Amino acid sequence: MSTKTIGKQRPSGAEYASLQTQFSRYDRTTFSGFVYDRADPSRRYAVELLVDGEPYMSSLCDEFVTELAEAGIGDGRFGFTFNVQDEVSSSAAIIEARLANIGSPVGAPIRCDVAAPEAQWHRIGEIKWVGGLRFEGWLSQDVDEDVEILIAQRPVMTVKPTGWTNVARGSEFGVGRRIDFHLPEHFADGRVRGLSARTISGRSLISEPVAFVAFERGLEQTIAELGRWDSERLRGQLFDQLLPASVPFHTYRSWKERFSPPAPPDVPSEVAVVLIGDARVDESIESLEAQRHAAWSAVSLPARGFSQFDSGAAREFVDGDAASSTFFVFCLSGTILAEDALQRFADVFTAEPGCDLVYGDVEVAAGAGAVWPLAFSALDLERALEQGYGAYCFAVRRERAVEALRSAASLYEIFIGCVERERTYHLPGSVAALPRIDVSAATAELVAASKAYLARTGVEANVEPRKAGLLPAVRVKRAVDWNERTTIIIPTRNRAELLKRCIETVLPAAHETNARILVVDNSSSEPDALDYLDGLSADEIDVISVEGPFNFATINNAAVDCVDTDNICFLNNDVQALDDGWLAEMLWRLSAPDVGAVGAKLLWPSSVVQHGGVVLGANFSAAHAFNDRMDGDPGYGDLLQVAHECSAVTAACLLMRKRDFVAVGGMDEVRFPISFNDIDLCLKLRQLGKRIVFTPDAKLVHLESASRGRDSAPDRKARFGRELAMLRAKWGEVLLDDPYYSPLLGLDSTPFSSLAWPPRSWKPRANLPPVPTAPPIGM
Repeated sequence: MSTKTIGKQRPSGAEYASLQTQFSRYDRTTFSGFVYDRADPSRRYAVELLVDGEPYMSSLCDEFVTELAEAGIGDGRFGFTFNVQDEVSSSAAIIEARLANIGSPVGAPIRCDVAAPEAQWHRIGEIKWVGGLRFEGWLSQDVDEDVEILIAQRPVMTVKPTGWTNVARGSEFGVGRRIDFHLPEHFADGRVRGLSARTISGRSLISEPVAFVAFERGLEQTIAELGRWDSERLRGQLFDQLLPASVPFHTYRSWKERFSPPAPPDVPSEVAVVLIGDARVDESIESLEAQRHAAWSAVSLPARGFSQFDSGAAREFVDGDAASSTFFVFCLSGTILAEDALQRFADVFTAEPGCDLVYGDVEVAAGAGAVWPLAFSALDLERALEQGYGAYCFAVRRERAVEALRSAASLYEIFIGCVERERTYHLPGSVAALPRIDVSAATAELVAASKAYLARTGVEANVEPRKAGLLPAVRVKRAVDWNERTTIIIPTRNRAELLKRCIETVLPAAHETNARILVVDNSSSEPDALDYLDGLSADEIDVISVEGPFNFATINNAAVDCVDTDNICFLNNDVQALDDGWLAEMLWRLSAPDVGAVGAKLLWPSSVVQHGGVVLGANFSAAHAFNDRMDGDPGYGDLLQVAHECSAVTAACLLMRKRDFVAVGGMDEVRFPISFNDIDLCLKLRQLGKRIVFTPDAKLVHLESASRGRDSAPDRKARFGRELAMLRAKWGEVLLDDPYYSPLLGLDSTPFSSLAWPPRSWKPRANLPPVPTAPPIGM
């Protein structure tokens, strides 16, 4: 490592004589430094990393350098960081940095065979505003300090980093300690403020205060309450979409006091309540006596196991005391119903004549008197089979209840047996607080209920218990017709080492499932890449060439045209398999005839989750779910433990039928050449009534854009912005109402991590196909 002034290396370099640079090795694969001009601190430079004299990657010098900022040098944003591959750092002799397009050295070359001295600088953290009162960021994993938050240079709170997150380092990623916090609510007063952050020892995390503004009930509602013009309300609505507000889950009690569903009209109808079990029955009855809906009758049926009951006794109740009831509510004894639960159920059945079953959100105890909400999605059949998530407090119209009780003898059998996509509604907002769930006993009953449903619908499948969490969990393995063939399509350009590792790790799964591999070369020019591609035919791997600028949609469309197999699996060349069973798992899911696409759980090399399904609406766009979690974390509501549906999955690893791909017109090469083509593809499949399934049991590592770079690079921002605008134009209404994401959950950058402030809707939701509004090409 060295620090020196440069400018004398080139005869014409007088203009660079005032540059100050540093270049150091932080660890085995990380190199960092800075460049700034003492005469003009506003200038920014680009730096190129060279490995043994050959260009390897480049970066703009715009990272925040705490030491420079504290020394009063500009805004402190003069740093850069490069991460190289392990094999590169271990085999290289000399690594150096130079000014891009200029050639002047930055610092001094670093010998890789010499132990690196302690680096004088590396990026220690970052904080960004994600909407409302919420901020996110990271702190370097070797900085063991809390972070002090300041508003107008006055300390307001101290934040302890918790969990882990991925951190961009040049074109690669590392791991950092996650920072996630909300400011106190009194800052939501519509005033623009600036937030600063520093470690307890005084090291700044950001170059200048982060400007933010928040409104107590969102800008749209604030303007509406002031009686302003409709045009201003529209402005407020757009603001709330782009910068949605949220509050943390631990404030649920106060959030619930502030926001509650509007009181529905008192519908004249009789309700029958079936309580399963004999524990804490009195508490359930007390909650019934407090109901706003007056006409009800109830029965407590002894439980056999967890939620099994005597169906004969249930039918006696149906024909006796409940003979005039229009619908039935099923729940466990000890359940405390919200005082408006029966009234809200009755309102749904009255307002939605096509509704046969409606389930609501629930609350669970978290110890020390804390209560946490489980905010569910609209109907998710895969999750119902694997978790029985809606079976804890649901209502069924009389005719369906009578029919179900002829054969069903547990809460899970009734719930799963009655669900139909267009006739099942979800009611946002808690309808009940749950008693303790014996997940072991519940899992055994869920196995039986899911087996019965699959057998009744003519699906051959194995159902196995799996490790349960907050809720019971099973794993469904449908039978697969192994005579159907699959082609794994891998687009590539140069980066032979990425492609080689990808193929080596996925070949065992391909052999196990009798799948073929098709590599699609997009104008590779590097000699080692061309040599590797030439040699693939010896391994019975097909290679085709698609020339021209990188267009992910065009490349995959051309590949599918060459495929004659039943199924296609899109796979990025920067994906690496962790085991041999991932493709078989995805095929088990795809074998359901109404499944249109299957996605896998993807991890960064740091073991942070990169993809856990796609959630629509985050920042009026789309976001990967659970990339604030490490592998092994169960996820919100145990969603990372069971297969479940979502609106879209990433094409970095996506399995589907070729005929479905053709039916929706493939990927959109014009509107979404690089980004969002997979989201558009999945939404087109859902438009046909297909389900999109994410499975955590297919797990792979994804380097994410290692081969083509990230969309935050300056030369890609304009193209990404255009494609985002097209996504909003075509699927804007769908982005605002993802059926698989509760309107009570926050829509800032990290799904499933906060409560929406205010809630977007309390209306009952059916899971209906999305409807696009496709703008003309060129608009």
